[in-house]
Amino acid sequence: YKDPKLLQCFHVYCKECLERLVLRDQQGLSLRCPSCRRSTLLPPSSVSGLQPAFHVHHWFEIRDALVKVTKVKGPQKTQCEKCSKNDATNFCRDCGQFICRTCSKIHQTWTELSTHEVISLDQLEGDVTQLVPPTKKVTYCSKHPTKESD
Repeated sequence: YKDPKLLQCFHVYCKECLERLVLRDQQGLSLRCPSCRRSTLLPPSSVSGLQPAFHVHHWFEIRDALVKVTKVKGPQKTQCEKCSKNDATNFCRDCGQFICRTCSKIHQTWTELSTHEVISLDQLEGDVTQLVPPTKKVTYCSKHPTKESD
């Protein structure tokens, strides 16, 4: 899928395919799902305004991470995605990147990155759920309690 969009019937199609369906319909106010034929009302911005299918994006992230893990475990090693100099030995769940020992140590010492969850690739054995980024916790600014901190 390229830019998957969610229809009101919960079927998912790529934006480009849906735009072609809208072009066939002269009015462009709604489109019929190619699977179930239910009608989906289009927002003023047409197909672009439809809800993104985040779950499909998430599946692709997991698939891409699995491909990388397979490379890491196989004869061809995956390079560190931070420095591109060393083989990856760890995975940062927050960044979604494979990193080497050196970058992992830096990750743990930098204040901005010290809260990131870094796991050893040996721990990934058979547990692909660890490739899923953790849910973000909202933290608030100590000086302005109603504002989220970055």
